[in-house]
Amino acid sequence: MSFDDMPDLGPFLRPDAKAYAENCLRLSRQALPCIRHELDIPYGPDFFQKLDIFLPESFDGCPTPVLIFFHGGAWKNGFKEWLAFMAPPLISLPAIFISANYRLAPRVKLDSEIEDCCEVVAWVSRNIARFGGDPRRIHVGGHSAGGHLTALITLRPQLLSSHGVSPDSVKACFALSAAFNLQRKDADPVRAQLLELLLKDGERGAKISPINYVRGNRTPIHIAYGSADLPEVIVDNRRMIELLQQEDCAFEHHLLDGQSHFDTSISCGDPNGVWVQSVRRWMSSTPMKAVATGTHAGSHAARTPVLDG
Repeated sequence: MSFDDMPDLGPFLRPDAKAYAENCLRLSRQALPCIRHELDIPYGPDFFQKLDIFLPESFDGCPTPVLIFFHGGAWKNGFKEWLAFMAPPLISLPAIFISANYRLAPRVKLDSEIEDCCEVVAWVSRNIARFGGDPRRIHVGGHSAGGHLTALITLRPQLLSSHGVSPDSVKACFALSAAFNLQRKDADPVRAQLLELLLKDGERGAKISPINYVRGNRTPIHIAYGSADLPEVIVDNRRMIELLQQEDCAFEHHLLDGQSHFDTSISCGDPNGVWVQSVRRWMSSTPMKAVATGTHAGSHAARTPVLDG
């Protein structure tokens, strides 16, 4: 797809989303000439089933960790091309950064979007070694709708297993400004309207709500959202944090001070930002003990982990 044949997906649901998308593309166009990349690699037959790979300038002699990141766009908009600007501060670790497309509503239902995300992880697991990546150190992440999809395939490991991916291959999940609860009765009208597009007849939001699959999780999870994020996102993240604090898994959360829903995404290109520094640390040595760390206004406050039972 690259930058020259992105189809018109219709109007954005949020009034400030258009400016955000334009900013992402501007930043990504600027970043692209400065980084090694391979674009539009197909992982399936559909036009949208493609991914972009961004590679470090040099490798340290060992297979490098990998971060697969899924864009936002309310499950009905967005492109992998939005995310190239995220690559520079991550590939310098060194690491491999992958931005992936997935099919979108209303052309498909949410189950197809979930399938695509699983197939991306499966493709990376099978193929990343030839790019210098370590198939045993795959990390997944996403912003907004992409964060929801990422959390869902992490907390429901049978989804990945059905695509031939060992749950042990996924070392951590980075959910940024994600939606975790799509079953709330007080959901805002925009989200309620989206569910009509996303779900098949007779399906309920409980099935696709990551918040319902936290019990027993052992995969490290990193959560971040903005203090000026969407109200629904703030509620979802606070509840998810409460639930994760009861599990015996590595866990860290960050409240990004003053940042809006779209600011949290743009901040992923800042090499000195809280999110980038935290992700680099996790990918260098993925936490393997249950730890809960909150970040408020850029400061760290460690807490004794709350273990279930």
